[in-house]
Amino acid sequence: MKRTMIAGATLAAISIGSVAQAAEHTIVILPDAYFPYISYIDPGDTVRFVNVSGEMHEIVSKNGDWSLEIEAEAEVTMVIDEGVQKTFYDASSEEEDAEGNMAYMVEGKMSFAPPPIN
Repeated sequence: MKRTMIAGATLAAISIGSVAQAAEHTIVILPDAYFPYISYIDPGDTVRFVNVSGEMHEIVSKNGDWSLEIEAEAEVTMVIDEGVQKTFYDASSEEEDAEGNMAYMVEGKMSFAPPPIN
């Protein structure tokens, strides 16, 4: 009887230890930047965009697959899947760059890479 209980407890500990938990990350929208500029995430994590800029912002992904409109002093969350476009821009930050091309001046990124060691 004791052997069965120990084996069952060991199996339960192994199962619990291998379950990955999704994390929540916050990206703050400033008037002319995202903080942090790059967020290190995993598929299944939730990203919470918090707009503290005082005005509405539209965030668009690099390939146009997703966009978010976030009112002033509001927040929006999205769950990240493996195929998500991880580079995003402030739609209202499009300007002409030094070469005369139109480019977004406010950019943010998400990465599935491990975070760098500080």
